[in-house]
Amino acid sequence: MRIVDLSKKLYPGKEQRRCQIWRFTYASGEYMHYIDLESHVGTHVEAPSHYIPARYGRPAEDVSELPLERLMGEAVFWDLSGVERGKVLKPEDVEVEIREGDIVLVGNSPYRGVDRPQFSEELIRWLVDKKIKLIGVDDSVIITPRSREGLPEKLEDLIEHELFLGNGIPIVEQLTNLDKLRRKRFLFIGFPLNISGLDSSPIRAVAIEDAKLIEVKE
Repeated sequence: MRIVDLSKKLYPGKEQRRCQIWRFTYASGEYMHYIDLESHVGTHVEAPSHYIPARYGRPAEDVSELPLERLMGEAVFWDLSGVERGKVLKPEDVEVEIREGDIVLVGNSPYRGVDRPQFSEELIRWLVDKKIKLIGVDDSVIITPRSREGLPEKLEDLIEHELFLGNGIPIVEQLTNLDKLRRKRFLFIGFPLNISGLDSSPIRAVAIEDAKLIEVKE
């Protein structure tokens, strides 16, 4: 097996989003830390409770309530290294086979900022209809269909939240090291902190290539 770490390393006090630690001594003098984090810092998974309660006023699964089976399993990587600048991605652009129950990771384009390719609403609906169980992206692709001027200003304009989270499909953002993958299919694992009430949580996302299933005989 080959393990590829797909998670960003966080540096307290240096991240754009809140990430601080404070060291203190405990009991016999050993070190411990207080941690102050924004729930969406670094590589993180978003649960339905990030959007559904705000949009519709009803409860939805938080990260502690997501079945772990939804956060691990067979994954497929759609490599955007050859995509043109600013392309709006549609179903006909998908270059890998996507099966029901797949975890789909997308990214590795050469662009940043407004030049990045972006998901179309048509692509999002197509992926939901494929019954994928998780979508993950890095910083080289925009998952929110939008104008080049900036983020949508209204909840109802967050189409990817509406369709993915509204159908119980967690969203993983800020993946990294997708360029280090050697396989199109692999085992993905990305577990959040088991803290009740969190809408999102940093995760340690990993790809395990050439993982073999071992039959256990009693």
